[in-house]
Amino acid sequence: MRMKKVYDVELIKYISLLENLGKVRIKDLFQYNGMLCCIVDKKDVSLLVGLEGRKIKKIQAMLNKKIKVIGYSPDIKDFVKDFIYPIKVDNIEKDNREENNNSLILHCKDRETKGLLIGRGGKGLVDLQAAISRYFKIDSIKVK
Repeated sequence: MRMKKVYDVELIKYISLLENLGKVRIKDLFQYNGMLCCIVDKKDVSLLVGLEGRKIKKIQAMLNKKIKVIGYSPDIKDFVKDFIYPIKVDNIEKDNREENNNSLILHCKDRETKGLLIGRGGKGLVDLQAAISRYFKIDSIKVK
């Protein structure tokens, strides 16, 4: 199930500001783990971040919010890998064993990485699934 994109007045202001200052087209902007997640085309990531991250740091200071810039990819594996960066996983695979179940399996190399992805009480995994569901039809995400 894809999540419906809903923007409030505050998010629309942030989108407008980021587009004007960054000179890029914002595909999506949403709150995730206390920060703003900004989805742009892969080719526009460096334009928004700026040389050595100067532009995005300036915008973060102006808004007093952390901003995570993610390059959109139509391939779910690349998108998830970019989304969870700097956390690195060994492998990302789509599990289509059952017809109506589209689940994603993230293979971690150690317990620490697994813990970072799952989060306290599974909240990290639920938030990750909600964010990924905005673009791809995913029913569940499993971490192994």
